[in-house]
Amino acid sequence: MSVLEDALAGHRVVVSLPAGGIADWIAVAEVLVQEGLRAWAWPADQLEVLGELTSLYGRRAHIGVAGVLSDEQLAAAAAAGARFWLSPLAVDADRAVPLPYLAGALTPNEVAAAARTREAAVLVTPADALGTSYARTLPVLVPEVEIVPWGRLERYQCEMWLEAGASAVVVQDVVVRPELSDGVNVIDEVGRRAASFGQLVATNTP
Repeated sequence: MSVLEDALAGHRVVVSLPAGGIADWIAVAEVLVQEGLRAWAWPADQLEVLGELTSLYGRRAHIGVAGVLSDEQLAAAAAAGARFWLSPLAVDADRAVPLPYLAGALTPNEVAAAARTREAAVLVTPADALGTSYARTLPVLVPEVEIVPWGRLERYQCEMWLEAGASAVVVQDVVVRPELSDGVNVIDEVGRRAASFGQLVATNTP
């Protein structure tokens, strides 16, 4: 089993929940499950809630942690039942913690170097930084690398990445938005956005 398969268990659309947390996370989790978005990356700054989340949804969703930057966070994530972890940086983590890991890179040289160093799939982050054409350009430049873009990606951008050869996508602050800037996530609005991405899941299932 590859690192990517071990990390994401076949899920091709992962919802990264916003840093800072969300007020009504149980209602949001139910909407995501109902719309077929069953892979989530929980924010590393909300690890105190992760144990409750995995207890309630661990059998219905594939739950990891996003934004881990220290061994302490990684150990806490593993203890709380996380299935994988993502980092925007190629951090030198404690390899004794048996969680599959995808590390971030952005430029073609960084992506190729990360793949050689870790012999693994590579997160492309922030994937929205270089425009939509990057979705078609990068896979051509690193054809042997399994890439997983992570960023503020709208549905059409995710579709472009997947059609261009990305193995999966991690969607941040689009399906579920940061509440500090946008206010409380209204469940009907979350449902509408989730339904659009849920259709993407259905059409991109291997």
